[in-house]
Amino acid sequence: MAQDDFNFMDLLEDDDWFEAAARREESVDCEALAGYGWGTHLGAVMVNPQGHSHFVQLRSLVMQAWKQLVAEWDLGIGAEAASAKGQELIMERLHRPDPEIQETLLALLEAKLSKPQGEWEMTEAVHSQIRDVFGKVLSQEDWKVIAASARDHIYSHVLKQEPVAVESL
Repeated sequence: MAQDDFNFMDLLEDDDWFEAAARREESVDCEALAGYGWGTHLGAVMVNPQGHSHFVQLRSLVMQAWKQLVAEWDLGIGAEAASAKGQELIMERLHRPDPEIQETLLALLEAKLSKPQGEWEMTEAVHSQIRDVFGKVLSQEDWKVIAASARDHIYSHVLKQEPVAVESL
């Protein structure tokens, strides 16, 4: 396999690779914390690497929908800050979601996993379902924090431009 063809995500479904990686980590005489920093959760990942792969796919699905939503807001230079803050808050809120939210997300994941790789599409219906999840897990205060992060980034950017604008006069 050529180096350009290598896909690290393929390793997440390779049980032998996970076992070898765990042996290498145990063989070092220090704590190896590169990557996700699973720590005490590594055993659970080792027992069920497919489950971790599914988690990664679900997280990717949710974050893809979030990024599309933020892009639709047309925030310009504030979009990156809003996106990052929203991702942080969404992951916090989905750490222990309500059963209804779990059911919705797992149904979406199941629908994705039921299709051959590359054939599943992020449709408007899927986006709508995930946006509904955002509406349920993010509080009014969370939305204000997301907006404030975009505002603050734009404000900071404009203030950095002031000396440039004055100098060019």
